[in-house]
Amino acid sequence: MQINATQIREGMVLIIDTELYRVAWKMHRTPGKGNACMQTKLKNIINGRNLEKRFLSSERVEKALLETKSMQYLYKDSSGYIFMDTEDYEQITINDDIIGESAKYLKEEIAFTVTFHDGQIVGLELPKSIDIRVVSAPPEVRKATASASLRPVECENDIIVNVPTFIKDGDLIKVNTESGDYMERVKE
Repeated sequence: MQINATQIREGMVLIIDTELYRVAWKMHRTPGKGNACMQTKLKNIINGRNLEKRFLSSERVEKALLETKSMQYLYKDSSGYIFMDTEDYEQITINDDIIGESAKYLKEEIAFTVTFHDGQIVGLELPKSIDIRVVSAPPEVRKATASASLRPVECENDIIVNVPTFIKDGDLIKVNTESGDYMERVKE
């Protein structure tokens, strides 16, 4: 689908030289002289290479048509990460290149959004937050301070999160998957 370069938005997937690139950053530039343009930073979906590209405002670019499916994470084996389509129960394997850093947030039986382009898997979207259990929290050290202090604790999947001092072993906490920051303690 062709769109005008001024319609480029962050997160959008574009087809450039037959390869898929996700827009990581964009800025519309209008110099005093010359033509207005869209300055972009793009990341190749398949191999992760970065590309900086400038499009003239009048230029047309190819936006990739993507299909998304809700898929439940089952387990990891030697071939990759196994997911199951929640509608037809078909299982697919997603390799490490596509999962990347998101692997630490994968939990069994949680549904994730898997993105496809022409039947090929091109991405995995995490939920905005995920509940994880604290495995090891060092004992609270009393300080003569009124300010809230954070301390690192170890959670499931070897995730280290800075949390308030009242969090203990076994607590369930909500973590932002984009930043890795503690959000709140979850009541069980």
